[in-house]
Amino acid sequence: MSTMPTSPPALPGTFEGLLLLCAVQLAEKEQPLDDVMAMREAHAQFSRPQDRLFRRAVLLAPQVDLDQELAHWRGWLLWVSFVGAVLVAFLSYGLVGAVIGGDRSINALGALAAVLGPHFVSLALWLIALTFGADSGGLPRWILSASTQLPGFKRRSSRLLLDAGLSVLGQQRRLLSWAFGTMMHAIWALAFVLTLIGLFSAFSFFAFRLTWETTILSPEALAKFAQISGSLPRLIGFATPDVANVLIGEGDHKGWALWLIACTLIYGLGLRALVGVISATMLWRTLRRLRVDTQDPYIRKLMQRFESLNAPEVIDTEHAAPQKSAPVMPGSQAHSGWAVIGFELPQNLAWPPLWAAGNRLMKKTDGSAASKRATLAQLQLTSPKRLIVVCNSAASPDRATERFIREAATFAGATAVLLWTSSAEDASSSVKRWLDWLPPLGLDQVFNNSPDAAAQWAKEDHDQGN
Repeated sequence: MSTMPTSPPALPGTFEGLLLLCAVQLAEKEQPLDDVMAMREAHAQFSRPQDRLFRRAVLLAPQVDLDQELAHWRGWLLWVSFVGAVLVAFLSYGLVGAVIGGDRSINALGALAAVLGPHFVSLALWLIALTFGADSGGLPRWILSASTQLPGFKRRSSRLLLDAGLSVLGQQRRLLSWAFGTMMHAIWALAFVLTLIGLFSAFSFFAFRLTWETTILSPEALAKFAQISGSLPRLIGFATPDVANVLIGEGDHKGWALWLIACTLIYGLGLRALVGVISATMLWRTLRRLRVDTQDPYIRKLMQRFESLNAPEVIDTEHAAPQKSAPVMPGSQAHSGWAVIGFELPQNLAWPPLWAAGNRLMKKTDGSAASKRATLAQLQLTSPKRLIVVCNSAASPDRATERFIREAATFAGATAVLLWTSSAEDASSSVKRWLDWLPPLGLDQVFNNSPDAAAQWAKEDHDQGN
């Protein structure tokens, strides 16, 4: 005998929950998933609608390998970040090495440009993308879209997660730019740590001469640049050596080496760390504003299904279906004709069907509360002798379906359910579940993908009465 857990299971974070929820939604557009147990478990474990939706997505994820794919992505992102940091560090150190040359003479201005130039260019490009590409996503969106063509990411689960990620990241303005920026700033910060280690090691174990060489710039311009660039390092104890002697090949080479390290520390690592913290903070604040879109028809339908599970009475095989209908069902002479009701049928299923011609009532409900009330009201006014409730056999039966069929049966002399789908193959896995689930409802007939037989049954009593 199973028992309820003493505490509900842990839920994913908001972003991961939305990612799984959106991926499951995309998967269910292609083929319905078996969610009967997932709906019941999520409803029993949580009371908040968002928590129930997230738990249902977590429980359905293994059906389309989304759980394994998500774990694969986590490992992949860590390796990409590490490899990117190492590549940028080697690039920066390689540029410094190219400036150093073989004669141990370093152009201080050229070395600083080699170390900080790519850093400032990438930072400027990110700021431009953040300012002017906030809505479209720009380069980050293009990179994510292009990654679907990489080997190992052409699986269905990979495509579902990528499409879901783009959808979730597009919900909030600048979210994609903040996320991409946070990752990029973290890579650059690590790269500067490695670069600083390389510079410190080189200056510690080798003797270099640092000079200021120029062809078109004046000595005054170089001196002014040295004073301006050294203003922030001076605040943390790095003095700016006299530039006059360096211009003639003399001067404090140790002081200029420390100046180069200090500028790399402040304008490279320090600036990246500051921008990274700002970007991560904005990412966190933007992620906190993420919410489940309750206006989405898919989400509204799931919430209605969860609400239907809040019914106070519990219906099982020990409670006979006719008990509720007995006081409201009139004698057989009050019923006439036959009716056909379609319940939560897919859009690609032709409606109204040709086989249902000649009935007194033809209605189709999408499962919403308003639509079901209107359908039941018309059914009560029509009071057919025989009723056919058409259900999508590729979907999963739930308590909302059960309650609607029971209520509809109270307004008809006899009721049958027709399990119908446009493709028998799509419904093969769920038909048995329907056939096991329907008997406690006390129906008169059940037809499996046999609309002509259902129509013949509905017309039999009508023809005999004529």
